Amino acid sequence: MGAFGGAGGAGGAGGAGGAGGAGGAGGAGAFIGIGSFLGEGDPGGYAGTTTLGLQTTADGLRHLAGNDSTPAAHNLPFDDPSNLDRWAVWVRGSLYVSDILRDFSWEPKPNQEKVVLNFEGNKMVELVRPSANLLVEQCQLVRDYADLRPDRGAEITSQLGFPTEYFAMILGLNQGQHANTFELIMATQVAAAHAAMIVKNVLAVRRPDQIDGRILPMIPTPGHGSFPSAHATESYAAMTVLEAVLKQWATLKDDAPRAAMLRGLAERIAVNRTVAGVHFPIDSWAGAALGTAVGRMILGRCGLDVPRPSSTYAPVNHDFNDHDFSLAATGSGMTTGADFGVTPSDLFTRLWGKVMTEAQTASGA
Repeated sequence: MGAFGGAGGAGGAGGAGGAGGAGGAGGAGAFIGIGSFLGEGDPGGYAGTTTLGLQTTADGLRHLAGNDSTPAAHNLPFDDPSNLDRWAVWVRGSLYVSDILRDFSWEPKPNQEKVVLNFEGNKMVELVRPSANLLVEQCQLVRDYADLRPDRGAEITSQLGFPTEYFAMILGLNQGQHANTFELIMATQVAAAHAAMIVKNVLAVRRPDQIDGRILPMIPTPGHGSFPSAHATESYAAMTVLEAVLKQWATLKDDAPRAAMLRGLAERIAVNRTVAGVHFPIDSWAGAALGTAVGRMILGRCGLDVPRPSSTYAPVNHDFNDHDFSLAATGSGMTTGADFGVTPSDLFTRLWGKVMTEAQTASGA
């Protein structure tokens, strides 16, 4: 069993998304555990001139307040959810991660070259390491995808971190009206990135360009394993949660088309990493399986009773697309098992309740 850790990046928790998510090309920030929540809602330091101006102003005004005793004080409520609204977003982000970590564990199984991820002691996902021969076979698919680079270049380079703005586009989200929805998206993506990094470390799968020199990636090859794709994990986790948000809002007249676009976006984000030359298609299969499970786990933490079948992915030489993942996964190495349990938490049920007050309508109200 291991403790749940991971790498983060620097960026925004909402609005335009993050500049370097925990599962992206590496991240622009320090090695931390809260991903793009870092610094969000915290003013940091003032400019030097402002700091000096504040100091001299304080010195010039303090005598006007007199020399009376300091007013009486009272403490805030102890361990009370009402305090959460007082804290910066990044503080709540740290709490979201901690809420997940306490019930996450994993079991490397070296004899079978696989790893089992558990939540609350129950199997959530089992991922089997691909053989070296399978990676060689997959290289042809990666080379073929390079033809799409001229069309996908802007997407690929703007999705190096968490692609929050792409999900916002589909649901018509903006920071002024949907701050809590952005917070939920970010919490989901950070949790998914952590889960992916655990598996990457255990299974230690080489990147495509480390096997076939003709792949020539168009972006920097990330400094962690290839399997599973963290981008696929994050995008399928976010899509799973946002499908439920859309359904629970039940206010948009075009829910079904938007839900279809959410699934299409999750697939496209995953495939873009193969187009870029940094992932095999089987990495997206593993990431989609893991991300879907993480998304359902987040929904369980939020208090929703949704199906949560455990899953196993033993990779075969197959290209990735969402149609096969959703409707024909059994023939591509995926199997499902018993549901894994999730206990709701006060932290996430509070956040879900706030998200429900941000229900989007066709008129944008």
